Amino acid sequence: MKRVLFVALLAAALGMFAWTLWRFARMILAGRPEPRFDHPDQRVASVFAYFFGQKKVVEKTTIPAKRWPRFVSALGSKHHFVIFWGFIIITLGSLETLAQGVFPGFSWAALIGPAAAGVLTHVIDFMSAAVLVMVGLAFFRRIVLQPRLIPMSRDAAAILSAIGLLMVTYFGMRRLDGPAAEACWWVHVVILLAFLNYLLYSKHSHIVAALPNIYFRKLGQRGVLPKLNMEADDIAGTGVVQEGKDFTWKSLLDGFACTECARCSNFCPAFNTGKPLSPMQVIHDVRDDLRSRMPDRGPLDVLIDRFQHGQGADPHAGDEKIPLIGGRTTEDVLWACTTCGACQEVCPVFIDHPEKIIQMRQNLVLVQEKVPPDLARTYTNLERNGNPWGIGADKRMDWAEGLDVPTLDDHPDAEYLLWVGCAGAFDDRIKKQTRALVEVMREGGVDFAVLGLEEGCSGDPARRSGNEMLYQMEAQQNIEVMNAKKVKKVVTACPHCLHTIKNEYPQLGGSYEVRHHTQLIRELVASGKIEIEDLTKATAADLPARTNQIAFHDPCYLGRWNGEYDAPRAVLDALPGGRDARAELPRAREQGFCCGAGGGRMWMEEKIGTRVNHDRTDEILASGVQTVATACPFCTIMLRDGVQDRNASERVQVLNVSELVAKSMKRKRELEGAGSTPSAPAESPT
Repeated sequence: MKRVLFVALLAAALGMFAWTLWRFARMILAGRPEPRFDHPDQRVASVFAYFFGQKKVVEKTTIPAKRWPRFVSALGSKHHFVIFWGFIIITLGSLETLAQGVFPGFSWAALIGPAAAGVLTHVIDFMSAAVLVMVGLAFFRRIVLQPRLIPMSRDAAAILSAIGLLMVTYFGMRRLDGPAAEACWWVHVVILLAFLNYLLYSKHSHIVAALPNIYFRKLGQRGVLPKLNMEADDIAGTGVVQEGKDFTWKSLLDGFACTECARCSNFCPAFNTGKPLSPMQVIHDVRDDLRSRMPDRGPLDVLIDRFQHGQGADPHAGDEKIPLIGGRTTEDVLWACTTCGACQEVCPVFIDHPEKIIQMRQNLVLVQEKVPPDLARTYTNLERNGNPWGIGADKRMDWAEGLDVPTLDDHPDAEYLLWVGCAGAFDDRIKKQTRALVEVMREGGVDFAVLGLEEGCSGDPARRSGNEMLYQMEAQQNIEVMNAKKVKKVVTACPHCLHTIKNEYPQLGGSYEVRHHTQLIRELVASGKIEIEDLTKATAADLPARTNQIAFHDPCYLGRWNGEYDAPRAVLDALPGGRDARAELPRAREQGFCCGAGGGRMWMEEKIGTRVNHDRTDEILASGVQTVATACPFCTIMLRDGVQDRNASERVQVLNVSELVAKSMKRKRELEGAGSTPSAPAESPT
């Protein structure tokens, strides 16, 4: 009777799980097609490194709670790794238990031998005890430590309790005899099968979805947005996302792969400065909107919602009047994003948060025509004058007055096109950086020219803020000019222009070798084409950074999106004082903190919470450094504003790497009288 009852229970549980899996798979695969089947070798390697190896989980840790011993908090941040591997190993014991329900004589000993089975049993016992301890720690973290965004919800309590009971009943089966052991066996089996069927409805859906999500992650260049078809006859044909099901199947899979570790939100500059944006919640919004509109949504779905969240669970469920974009996910949430990529960087299962946010912005701009007034003015400036500042396009070359900078019309065979960028051409503070870069390139013997009045905005502000139509107009115009002039190599001081021209212009027919100015300067210094003055030959007043501690602020679009962290640091280390003169900010490199200007936020007022650049500035001031080096015009503007707002301009200088090099290098051409046109003197960075 026991065997018959168990087989019936097992068949019903497995059948229901297969039905649930089919429902969710059908829902996800209803999303737009997207090819993610290339490079299977790299994808398999990703699974081993990031799923089985839990590489991101181990590498990235949250800040320990200050009121508890560091070792307790550190152990708590790694508890998922232990639970994960414990579960994998314990599954071997669970398989034996289920097999014995159908075939009473089954055992691992019969398959792998008594000795190996004995070792396996000891390992399973050890991991079961470890998981039980980790479950207790998880309860402790949620109830006592209370990490941000990781509450003790009904769903979490149910899952942790089920895991704990599985461990307890496992030991009961192994250590007890008679009816007690039989009772533990049945409780263990029932919890195991119930847990299996509850998985996809719970936060632990990532147990099923994480592996395929890691396998199908985006390989190669990060942060490249899909191109919309702006020539389509109707909005549906453009590819603009209008509701949850309009995302690609991979984007929909992201929602079920989310581990709810909250790292994305805890590292988000908007969330950390009091904005309503939580990247984790945005992903959940897409998932929940999809689930709430399932065609076969029934009483079971409603029952589970109410169990997890109470009677008020998901008030938008089944309500066609509540849109995802601007409704479930509010406009304030979407406009708060700086597209810095910090959320995506720390995600252990490679969820792409910024892309979804920008796609929803595209809906606000192109479909709903809901654009914040200050951003609308920026669009008007771009349309009329080709730059976000709204300054006349005929003034684009004013920055070069007295420098005799050639255009490609004057010097069509130049090796490099120097892409000046709108900030470098129109902002008075950034013009000095552009002039300094020209001095450095000339000193290094770089053959370059500019587009002059034919250069327009790269389109980054328009695209990242959701105006794909305006972006494509700007980009196409630039590409036509560059292709007509046979441009092959581009160097730019703006990481936003770098990212757009290098990685996204190929979508529109513009393929070029694009480099950041710090990469070029590093080569010039390393090859000896630029020599740095000896420390003993000038005073600190001449070179403010040579004896003072200096720190580098990582631009998001240079670092996280394009993987360049070393070039600017190598240049700074070549300056007087060397590596000893450079310090690292607390949040640096992959975990660097955004200046607040990306994603179109440069031209939008921060009306909610505190300013992102103030948060970063306060960190810089607290570090004690006297010079902050930047490699992005937006970062320079935002950090200088922050320093001024804090009345700290006399304590901290904000200078571009090109300015520091221009102030430090020997001017061989002037000393030797070489060159028909002597270099103009470098302007004071202050």
